[in-house]
Amino acid sequence: MLIIGAIGSIVVGVSFPLNLLIVTEVVNGFVAPNANTQALKIMDEMIKWYILLASLTLVFAFVQMFCFSLSSKRQSRRIRLRLFKQMLRQDASWFDRQSMGDLITKMTSQVDQIEAGIGDRLGRFLQNLILFISCFGSAFQNQWKIALVGLSTTPLIVVAFVVLGVGLSRYSIKEEKAYSHANSIASEVLTSIRTVFAFIGQKKESTRYNANLGAAAKVSFKKNIIVGFGAGLISFSIFASAGLTFWYGVKLISVGESGVDGGKIVSVVLAFLVGSIALGLVLPEFTYFARAVAAARSTFRVIEREPRIDKDRKGEIIEDFRGHIVFKNVTFHYPTRPEAKTLDNLSIEIRPGMTVAIVGPSGSGKSTTIQLIQRFYDTVSGEVLIDGRNIRELDLKWFRGQIGVVQQEPVLFSGTIAENIALGCPNATDEEIEIAAKMADAHDFILKLPQAYKTPIVEGGGSMSGGQKQRIAIARALIRNPKILLLDEATSALDTRSERIVQRALDQACSGRTVVVVAHRLTTVRNADTIVVMDRGRVQEIGTHDQLVALKGIYAKMLSSAPVRPRILPPPSNRAGDMEEEDTETDSEAEEAEEAASAVENEMIDRPRRLSRDELRKPSKWTLSQRWSDAETMLEALTEMSGTEKTSKMKGQLMRALKLNRPEFPYLFAGLFLSLASGLSQPAFAILYSEMFGIFSQISTPDEKLAQTAFYSGMMAVLGLARFTAQLLSGCALGYAGAELTKRARSLLFEAILKQEIGWFDRVENSPGILTARLATEVSALETVTGMQLGTLMEALSLIIASLVIGFTYSWILSLVNLCFVPLLVVSSALQMNQMSASLSPHEVKGSQVMQETISAERTVTSFGLESHFYTIFRQRCTPESIDKYKEALMFALVNGIASSLAIFQACASFYVGAVLLSQDKTTVLAVFRTYSAYSFGSQALGRVASLAPEFRKASHNVKLVFATLDRQTKSDANEGDFPKEPFDGRVEFLNIDFRYPTRPNTRILRRFSHTVEADQSVALVGQSGCGKSTLLQLVQRFYDVSEHGPNSGIFINGRDVRTLAPNWIRQQIGVVSQEPNLFDLSIRENIAYGDNSREVSMEEIIAAAKEANAHSFIETLPEGYETSVGARGSQLSGGQKQRIAIARALIRKPKLLLLDEATSALDNESERIVQAALDEAMAKGGRTSLVVAHRLTTVENCDVIVVLQEGQRVEYGRPAALMQARGVFYTLHNVDAAVN
Repeated sequence: MLIIGAIGSIVVGVSFPLNLLIVTEVVNGFVAPNANTQALKIMDEMIKWYILLASLTLVFAFVQMFCFSLSSKRQSRRIRLRLFKQMLRQDASWFDRQSMGDLITKMTSQVDQIEAGIGDRLGRFLQNLILFISCFGSAFQNQWKIALVGLSTTPLIVVAFVVLGVGLSRYSIKEEKAYSHANSIASEVLTSIRTVFAFIGQKKESTRYNANLGAAAKVSFKKNIIVGFGAGLISFSIFASAGLTFWYGVKLISVGESGVDGGKIVSVVLAFLVGSIALGLVLPEFTYFARAVAAARSTFRVIEREPRIDKDRKGEIIEDFRGHIVFKNVTFHYPTRPEAKTLDNLSIEIRPGMTVAIVGPSGSGKSTTIQLIQRFYDTVSGEVLIDGRNIRELDLKWFRGQIGVVQQEPVLFSGTIAENIALGCPNATDEEIEIAAKMADAHDFILKLPQAYKTPIVEGGGSMSGGQKQRIAIARALIRNPKILLLDEATSALDTRSERIVQRALDQACSGRTVVVVAHRLTTVRNADTIVVMDRGRVQEIGTHDQLVALKGIYAKMLSSAPVRPRILPPPSNRAGDMEEEDTETDSEAEEAEEAASAVENEMIDRPRRLSRDELRKPSKWTLSQRWSDAETMLEALTEMSGTEKTSKMKGQLMRALKLNRPEFPYLFAGLFLSLASGLSQPAFAILYSEMFGIFSQISTPDEKLAQTAFYSGMMAVLGLARFTAQLLSGCALGYAGAELTKRARSLLFEAILKQEIGWFDRVENSPGILTARLATEVSALETVTGMQLGTLMEALSLIIASLVIGFTYSWILSLVNLCFVPLLVVSSALQMNQMSASLSPHEVKGSQVMQETISAERTVTSFGLESHFYTIFRQRCTPESIDKYKEALMFALVNGIASSLAIFQACASFYVGAVLLSQDKTTVLAVFRTYSAYSFGSQALGRVASLAPEFRKASHNVKLVFATLDRQTKSDANEGDFPKEPFDGRVEFLNIDFRYPTRPNTRILRRFSHTVEADQSVALVGQSGCGKSTLLQLVQRFYDVSEHGPNSGIFINGRDVRTLAPNWIRQQIGVVSQEPNLFDLSIRENIAYGDNSREVSMEEIIAAAKEANAHSFIETLPEGYETSVGARGSQLSGGQKQRIAIARALIRKPKLLLLDEATSALDNESERIVQAALDEAMAKGGRTSLVVAHRLTTVENCDVIVVLQEGQRVEYGRPAALMQARGVFYTLHNVDAAVN
């Protein structure tokens, strides 16, 4: 197809030199002494050749555009698919060095740039290149002496192209890097949006984002200067060349050179002129080619990279696989941190069917062993043996298929709950999915959801509690019935009841399997066959629980350092103590609460046993009608590329966008004025050019001809110099204005996104992947209609107007003839605009969402061997319908065919009518050529405007989307509301709270919840997963507002309704530690300082906060200390280390209200004891109120009040001792917790 397209380009390119043969005869007819009769006679002979040539041009231009357009779309699709496939093929060490923004840039803008470089622009480039070569060849064929003089300015053109090629390529790479860094920041921020909001980091993140935009704007400005210089130098060369050629041709005539006449001179000049214009038209394509080359170099570097650990490499498959694992003298360090040894000469043997627990302090290398077993990395020395074979010799896909993994931080994907569970075994039946959910204690809570197993999960599972996500992840691991089970803190996010049930299910699932358990909580590994105690990458102790306790070594010390459990009080004779009665409850409500507590107690007493096969296989009421149907439904919202509410008025969006350029208006107006001058220089040149025809036809003496020619030739050179100056200065002015506009628009869009409420981010069309793709693509469309492109438009419009003035001044009849072709150009432009509108499909955005979700969870994807699964989804999402591709290619081809042939048809009509008028003495030769020259330039200008039409249409569409986001009124402005002058007293009152998440309006999370947290009080919220504990913390931070808000309901701080207070003021009083710590790709120092973004935090404060969180000691062991980068989402730190950094971040603010959501869930016993003591001290500190969410009741034993929630209601509250004496729900929860721990 490319060959056919290239043939079409060649034919269209040589059409003009063939046209010159006709023009030579026509010119000689018009300048002949008997022009009144000779011109019409010649035109009668030439008209059939004009029509034939124009028809051939139309057909071959159509073929050229169709082939290149369709081919580029096919190739870009293949590149996208290969790029994504190769990304999924890469090893973990490669991902450790990549940023999400860079990968998104490769998948979106870089592939688009490659498509632009190999599509219709390549066809036009070949066409104009052939036109340039053939025109110069034609010039030499006509008169080689004149042609040599015309070539005298060629060195200047060569200089221009060298500057353009080198400069554009260099600066394009720099520009891409700057935008990639900006995209990385955007992706990171949008993925951790709750953390950003909680610590009021919007301004800081905007500053980080804008810093990279500023770097990109500087590079873009320099690129535009280079383009202005190159374009201006080429224009000067063309004008000067035409003047020299005319002058030398007339000089040859004056000295009697044989074979030289006016027709040949005009033909040579016209050949050089058109050839130079063709060369000038090649110029803009170099910008796109430079971008395409830079993008291709970056993209194919990934496509061609051979991973060190190749998932696709065929290896040995063990027929009788047993699951025998041996670490033999293994030494390892992470590739990104070669100076920090993680494992040091480690040797462990895990026999088939054994359960081996690996324990030790955070950062001791426990989780690293899990990663080496999956062969995410290869050892530095030593080897990992699987059934006696070196793991490097095994078939990786097969081997990972034998493993089930549950990670500390569960990762769920967009789709339904059933689909997420089925990812563990893609061919699983509905019954098998349900059995796995029952084993993971997820079945009951799933059935309570309105859509049960078909309930959609947004990217990352943000709408579910940590415990719910963990249970789904466990079900996903169990459904595949693996030979090896790897559990990395598998139950850390579960409440005590669920942990006990799931732990028993895991114990049952471990039967007959090789199991490796990484755990901080030593009580979860008592029954392991072998316990390995690690510290600093070495095995310190190994044995059973009893053996290690008897050894009285490190393990015994760790066990004794575990938090002390409170004594379970004896059953009282009646309710006593300081348990408080609820004033708002009726007797019936109290009875219901007691019945609920009794039900929970009975369930917990009866339930902790192995689920029978009959129980597991008992069918429920839910069914799965079709796979991925809900995911497809959710993504349907993307078909309009909305992502935001539409504004009521969308007219004049481009003008509105240009108003963003207000600070640069002086530069903008100056640039447009210079572009206007540059545009007028062309009709001025047309006047000078047409004067030469008057010289040939009206002046008879050679000396006078030479003198007149010398004057007009000199004027052409002066005009060229003026045009060079105008284009250079215009490039500077408009380049600066355009770069600033693009930077400002990106910045405003990012800031507008950060102003939206959390509920907006919960919607599937506003997932991090889609928003990041929008930031990368929507604003970038502005670059095609601002800056230099705006100057091109002004230049073209001024040329069109000037052409009309000149034409009607000299011959209104010929002007009307030429204007007859304008509607065809306008229709062509309209067709291009409509086609661009039709081609704006959301498939690329859909693909970006799948790509970001998959790559951000690449460890989970790799563990479960889901590369092919997500590749298939990506291929479906990012592929438009074939009929759409053909329609678009056909439309562009038709437009190109019409536009390419119009110039020949126009010349034919203009010269023929001119000959007729000349024969009737109604016009002059000068008027014919002056009118034709003016409209030739005008038609070219109109063609440039038409070529810009699709880009303006696309930009207009994208600007609508940008302004829809900018105009959207957030439902919760972070700075809207009061900023009380009186200090926060720490009192928080919940009154009759009802709440439903905006994305799940049919699921009631909180039901008439009421409780008052007194100032300086520490209150613990306990209950089963999904009962609403974490939701209350989000409501306190005003991430959401309560569903029903009457005079007798709401949340009150300082006695004031939170809806009257500015969310940022509320959040400024709060320190937050979430269950899943979200760290940013910054240094440890910067992450801790992030806790207070209202000021510059001193290093002394940072160190003090780290010491409080028991993080200082491990930070000091790192080579770069507090300046150590934590990596994307803290990937360079262990789970416990990340959590301690997060705790330090919360404490540095010295908050009046401390919110702790499972703050110590990821810590080992020693760290938990120390950090818990620090947190207890922080909570007890005067002037601070604490609200704690916990599954492990031992962490809340020192709280003043415990509130027990069940199904969104408060069923009990009081002091811990009083609740124990009451023997209610808390008593039962505590007993189960004590039994488990």
